[in-house]
Amino acid sequence: MNLSFLRRGDRAIDVSGVRPFCREKARSLVHKYAAFGTTWALLPIPGATSLGLTALETHMIYWIGRIYGEEPKRQDILMAAAGLELASVALKTVAIEGAVLIPAVGLGIKASIAGAAIEAIGNGIIQHYEGKYPGKRS
Repeated sequence: MNLSFLRRGDRAIDVSGVRPFCREKARSLVHKYAAFGTTWALLPIPGATSLGLTALETHMIYWIGRIYGEEPKRQDILMAAAGLELASVALKTVAIEGAVLIPAVGLGIKASIAGAAIEAIGNGIIQHYEGKYPGKRS
């Protein structure tokens, strides 16, 4: 479906040259990362899940910044990765406790926590950039 124009009353409005809002582009990216992270968390690889999710979340933060026209510095990325790894340990503890309570669906709990955490992190980063650049188009 080509939506390069919109209708307003009886006239068409050309929107083919209008760039999307950064917020919408970033949200789409966050959803993709969350879906991948949820899938990654389902893999039965001991120890690799936390490291993989931290790398995924850090990569997502970098690209959200790029959508808003910034290139996060290496030091900022490393600080974010360290904080995410600490948060990962806490979330892993919650996931393990949940898996113990309901062993048959333990991986599902773990995957749900991973996806929800990625969505929350991504939305927090989007709010940060929307505060700096409200309504910016990419």
